Amino acid sequence: MSVKCPRCFRSLDLDVFAWQCAGSCASAPDPAASAHSGTPVQGRYKHGVKRPGDARRWVPPVEPPCPRCKGPSQEICPHCHYLLLPRWRTTPTVALALAGARATGKSVYIAVVVKQLEQLFISAGLSVLFADARSRRSYEEHYEKPLYEARGIMAPTVAAEVADAYQRDPIILTLVGPRGQATNLVIRDVAGEDLENPAQDDTYLDYFRHADAVLFMFDPSAVGEIRELLKDYLPRQDREVGDPRRVLENLLRQLGDAPVPVGMVLSKFDTMQELSKVEDHRWRRVMSNAGAAFARDPGALRMGFDRGDADLLHEEVRSLLMLLQAERFTSALAPAHQKRVREHRFFSVSALGDSVVGDKLHPRGIAPFRCLDPVRWVLDRAGVF
Repeated sequence: MSVKCPRCFRSLDLDVFAWQCAGSCASAPDPAASAHSGTPVQGRYKHGVKRPGDARRWVPPVEPPCPRCKGPSQEICPHCHYLLLPRWRTTPTVALALAGARATGKSVYIAVVVKQLEQLFISAGLSVLFADARSRRSYEEHYEKPLYEARGIMAPTVAAEVADAYQRDPIILTLVGPRGQATNLVIRDVAGEDLENPAQDDTYLDYFRHADAVLFMFDPSAVGEIRELLKDYLPRQDREVGDPRRVLENLLRQLGDAPVPVGMVLSKFDTMQELSKVEDHRWRRVMSNAGAAFARDPGALRMGFDRGDADLLHEEVRSLLMLLQAERFTSALAPAHQKRVREHRFFSVSALGDSVVGDKLHPRGIAPFRCLDPVRWVLDRAGVF
């Protein structure tokens, strides 16, 4: 694992450091920060230092004073000028990006998976902490309160160009292991609208290319055949659902040749489980298979990544997508005409466990299903477990 910037996800070079004035210098437009933020950003005077070419032993200065006003400075990312937390470079980073069309359930998934991560680590006598007050405040205000306190549907994720779009700032969790070793898990969400119709200058999406993994969330009810089969079982969809095909195409275009693994996550899987009730015997037979991995949850309090269970689930979900005639989603990650296949896995999750009733949660409450599987995969790849 390396140390990465929480916003642009680029690895921080040990030979390059940058700071921003925290003193009396006047603010001015910051083109680099604006490009990576997706909205105009102001910042004070910036200065940096690189390791001298002939230096064998070199220790960079710690919070050097601003060369202009002689006031204090704060360390920033040399690439996007994001303000780094104190001692940020001392802890390795796992950078996780979420993608998906509108109304796919990304925000609900984040709200639930943070809670489940806390429970997972607590059950093992370990701890999960918010790395800073901003992450805690963002999670509580935009994820926890709407879902767990108001018990309603969360507001759609705001496009990056909106001035107060909360997902521009990542949620940073510090995972503390059994020997006190720490890992910063950085989670970044993006509005489905931003990936459906990216701006001409899409630098603000460049962080996908530097992520440790991307979770692409796909709502099965976006497939017309499934929506038709379940028209008598699913509540009316009041929100406009985005096009997952366009989002996946734009995501893969954004990734280019960057070797970033992708987890294809079949979200709202309780929708698929309703297929066991339909008259179509094909679907009733498939979805009533009690021995299938997608029909059981091995438990939210199991540490580590069960590769055997994950391999079985991977093949089952891939087969379901083919049965849905959604081969474009499977072939996009493993195109037959290319020798190099992008590392990927298929998952099935349900953050709520049941469909909402109107704009409120189901009376039975929240019953997450396999939500930690994709995160376990990402953390296992990074060597956290």
